[in-house]
Amino acid sequence: MSSRIFFKSFIRLSILLSVTGSVLAGPEKPVEASSVVVAKSDKATVRAKREEPAVPDPVAEKPVESRKPAVTPKSVSFHEVKSGPFEQKVKFPGTVESTLEIPVEMDLKRWADMTVVKAVPHGTRVKKGDVLIELDTKNLKQKIEEMKVDMPLKELELSSAELELGNAEKSTPLALEKASREKMQAEEDLAHFEDQSRPMRDRAAKEEVKEAVESLAYAEEELKQLKKMYEQDDLTEETEEIILRRSEYTVARLRWMLEQTEARSARVLDTLLPREHESLKTNLALQEISWRAGEKSMRDGLEKKRLETTAKRRQLEELRKSLTEHEEDLAAMKVCAPQSGIVYYGMSQRGKWTTASVVEKKLIPGGKLAMREIVMTVVDPAKVQVRLQLSEDQLKDIAAGQVGTVQLKWKPDFKFNGKVDSVLHVPYADKTFDGTVSIEIPEGGPMLLPGMTATAEVRVYEKKDAIAVPVAAVKKEGDKETVTLKGGKITPVKTGRVSGEKIEIIEGLKEGDIIETGAEKKEAGAATGEKQKGEEAKVETGKEE
Repeated sequence: MSSRIFFKSFIRLSILLSVTGSVLAGPEKPVEASSVVVAKSDKATVRAKREEPAVPDPVAEKPVESRKPAVTPKSVSFHEVKSGPFEQKVKFPGTVESTLEIPVEMDLKRWADMTVVKAVPHGTRVKKGDVLIELDTKNLKQKIEEMKVDMPLKELELSSAELELGNAEKSTPLALEKASREKMQAEEDLAHFEDQSRPMRDRAAKEEVKEAVESLAYAEEELKQLKKMYEQDDLTEETEEIILRRSEYTVARLRWMLEQTEARSARVLDTLLPREHESLKTNLALQEISWRAGEKSMRDGLEKKRLETTAKRRQLEELRKSLTEHEEDLAAMKVCAPQSGIVYYGMSQRGKWTTASVVEKKLIPGGKLAMREIVMTVVDPAKVQVRLQLSEDQLKDIAAGQVGTVQLKWKPDFKFNGKVDSVLHVPYADKTFDGTVSIEIPEGGPMLLPGMTATAEVRVYEKKDAIAVPVAAVKKEGDKETVTLKGGKITPVKTGRVSGEKIEIIEGLKEGDIIETGAEKKEAGAATGEKQKGEEAKVETGKEE
C-alpha cells in the first residue's frame, strides 16, 4: 500500500477512535467535529484534551522516505502499422460562376447619345426577349425623318449627274477626234501650201504678168501694123478710124490690165502668199495647242464628271446606309434579354462582378451609357461551376479529373459533389492561376447562384495500400524524421503526405510494426503536422504564407 493510501486510512481510524472515546466518557463534553479533522502533527494534543491514553502513530514509526509519493510512469500508447487506403484532401477558395453568361452592351452603329429612361433592377429574373433597358429615342427619330426627306433630292442629283456623265462619255471621244483631225488638217494645209500652193500661185502671178505683157505687146504690134497697112490701103476713112480706134482701145485696156496684173502679182508675191503662209503656220500651232490642251481638258472634264457622279452615288448610298443603320439603332435602343436567366449589373471577370458599382450609377433615369460598355450580363443559374483561384504552390496538387465536394459560404452544412474540369497553368497579373470545378446540383438542393463564395475540397491524393500512422508518432528534428518502435528503438522514416491526423510513411516502416504514439510524442508529432496546418492556412486565405 502506498504512503498516500496509508495516510488516508490513518485519518479514518483516528476519527473512529475519537467518536468511540466520547461515547465511553459519558458526561464529558463532546468533542467538536472541527477538533477531529486536524493535521498529523497535532494528533497527540487532541488525544490529551480527550484524556485518552496516547496511541502510538503508525505513520511516525515509518521511515521518512516511505512518505514520499511514488513516481507514476507516463502512459504510452502503441499503434500497429497497417497498410490500407489513404487520401489527402485540400481546400481551395473559389467563386460560383455561370457557364452560360451573355453580356449586354450598347453596340450601336451610328447613334451615340444613349440616355437611360428605365432599366430592370439587378438580380431580376427575365425571359428571353424581355426589355432590360429603355433609352430616350426622341432625337434619333427626328434624325431619321430628316434623312428620309433628304433622300429624294440626293436621288435626283445622282440621276442628273449620271445623265451628264453619259453625254460626256459619248461627246468627249468625238471632240477629241475632231481636235485631232483639225490638227492634222492644219498640218496638211501648211504642207500643201509650202509644197504646192505657194509655188504654183507664185508662178501663176508671174505668168499672169507675163501674159499681160505679151498681150499688150501683141496689141501694140497689131496697132502698129494696122496703121502701116491703112496708110497703104485705100480704105475709106470711116472704116479705118473704127478699126484703129478699137485697136487703140485694146492696147490701152491691155496696158491697164498689165498695170493691174503687175500690182496684183506683186501683192500676191509680196504680201498675200507670205501672210497665208504665216497664217497656216499659226493655225497649225494653235491647232496643236488646242489639241493638246483640249485632249487633257476634255479627258479631265470627263474624269471629273465620273468622280462627281461616283461621289453623288456614294453620298446616296451612304445616306441609304445611314438611314438603315439609324433605324437599326432605333430598334436596338430597346435592349432585350438575349436569353432567359438572371440580370447581373456589370461584367464578370474570373467569377467576380468588377464593374457592377460603376454601371449601377449609369443605369438610373437620365444616366448616360457608353458605346460597347458591358452594362449587364444575363446568366443562366442552372448551368454553373466554381472558378478556383490557385496559388503557385497549389498547382502541384490539383489536376483535371480529381473529385471532391463544394461548400457554399452561406450554406456550409451542405456539400455538392464536384469534379475538377480544368487547371490553367498560365498566371494572371496577381500571380494566381485559374481552375474550374463542375458541380452536381441535386434536386431540392440549396440555392446556388453566380457570385457566391464557395470552397472546394478536392481529393488531390489517393493510395489504396499506403502505410499511414498517427501524426503524433513521428518526431522531427531538423531534416530528420523518426518513430519509436515498441521496446524503445528509434528508427528513421521518410514521410509523404498528411491527411487529418494521419501521415503517410514512404520508407522506414512495414506492415506489422508496433510504434509508440504516447502523449510525450504529440509535441514532436505537432512539428510534423505543421506542414498540414500551413496548407490549410493557405486554403483559407488563397495565398502563400
